[in-house]
Amino acid sequence: MILQFTDGINTFGKLWDLVKENWIAFLPLFTNMQEGMTKAVFKAIFSYNYSPQGTNHREAEEETIYSWELVLNMIEDKESDLNFEELLIFTTGADEVPALGFPIKPCIDFYQQEAGNRRLPYASTCMMCLYLPRGVSEEEELHKLLSQAIRESFGFGKA
Repeated sequence: MILQFTDGINTFGKLWDLVKENWIAFLPLFTNMQEGMTKAVFKAIFSYNYSPQGTNHREAEEETIYSWELVLNMIEDKESDLNFEELLIFTTGADEVPALGFPIKPCIDFYQQEAGNRRLPYASTCMMCLYLPRGVSEEEELHKLLSQAIRESFGFGKA
């Protein structure tokens, strides 16, 4: 079976021979070299969909992102029951960043909390987007909302 596999790969321009000659370069594709995710790595995965500068929505979004940063600090400092992998699963459905990266950059977008209502953060794994409420100025509140959203979601059976 292995010979069939290597012969099959060699039919594409002697690709297996290239892999054998440059095996160190191909290690990330054929082995799991993922280490625990850091805050810096996690943050670099995402883009942010802000409202236009100078609007009330933008101010509220920046409040939320400040709290988001503090929650990420809590996770990195192990002061949280959450971890970066759970957040990634919740947002993308993947428990690690693929070797060649995501086909589109995951994003963070915002929604408006209606007065008197409490909506949890949610995600679209198809769009790979995490939706956070605008105007959350307390890290504990955002942490509580994220923790509840992740713990009470059905997910992909990975968390």
